[in-house]
Amino acid sequence: MAKDYYQTLGVQPQADEKEIKKAYRKLARKYHPDINPNDKGAEGKFKEVNEAYQVLSDTEKRGLYDQYGSDYDKVPAGGYPGGAQNVNFQDLFGNAQGGGFSSGHPGGGVHVEGMDPGEVGDLFETLFGNARADKRASGFNFSGRRRGPQQGRDIEQPLEISLPESIHGTQRSLALTLRDAAAAAEETRNITVKIPAGVKEGARVRVAKQGGSGSGGGPNGDLYLRIVIQPHPSWKREGDNLSCEVPITFAEASLGAQIEVPTVGGQVQLKIPAGTQSGQTFRLSGRGVPGSKGGAGDEFVKVKIVVPKNLGPREEELIRELSKLRDQNVRLDLPAGL
Repeated sequence: MAKDYYQTLGVQPQADEKEIKKAYRKLARKYHPDINPNDKGAEGKFKEVNEAYQVLSDTEKRGLYDQYGSDYDKVPAGGYPGGAQNVNFQDLFGNAQGGGFSSGHPGGGVHVEGMDPGEVGDLFETLFGNARADKRASGFNFSGRRRGPQQGRDIEQPLEISLPESIHGTQRSLALTLRDAAAAAEETRNITVKIPAGVKEGARVRVAKQGGSGSGGGPNGDLYLRIVIQPHPSWKREGDNLSCEVPITFAEASLGAQIEVPTVGGQVQLKIPAGTQSGQTFRLSGRGVPGSKGGAGDEFVKVKIVVPKNLGPREEELIRELSKLRDQNVRLDLPAGL
């Protein structure tokens, strides 16, 4: 059955690149085999989602898919100029000069009685235009001779890594199932890849010669691993900046304090001024993600005042006494209603 890539990603045919990317990331995380090891259907869904994204995220492939459907990968690059897809070649060649059609020309090419090889070549050039220049359209040229070595296609795959791995870098040994949608081929490979320190969400890490297999003795294409950074329970990353939330006591917020907060390079001292409010954010310059060309982003620390529970009698007494000493209406500026 024909594959509906738009339905696979859950987007409309008029969806833009941003909508397609957002839908893909959501589904890739949902069905990733590493996240769903006990779901036997997750891997198949993940492959379908990845195949759909490879086509719809590529402007040229998407254009062919919109025009020709799931047979897009059988269409020469640039489509069929001049409506050549509707030409009946048997009728065309059968009527040429009253002769017939054969493929037995001594030169190995197509032969039409009544036409010399040069005229046949001109005819194919007129019908197919730039398809001659597409080295990956087929294994043959228009003279009927097999092409020389052809390089394999480049393939792109998502790779999920943790937030610490994105900051410090890592090395992964991966068993990847490579899906070449254009060539309708699938292959499993064991590779080791180095993820550089500071890599960002959406970055593409190139692994040379690990893409689609070449033909005719040609080299493999390249594999591009598109980085997806897993959510962290305590930290958030935006570019080279980091943010986190740190709890403080009522006394520390009221009287001020020096507290230790975590950073990429370890704990550092942060001064909490007297009268700090819950939700207030402090900036630690240069304490974010180190850049590949030197320098680093910033860290933003949001403080949260923790209210004590299960107070003892003496604690309750002191808080009531404090409330009498500080008699203020903190809700004075609120409106009476809407």
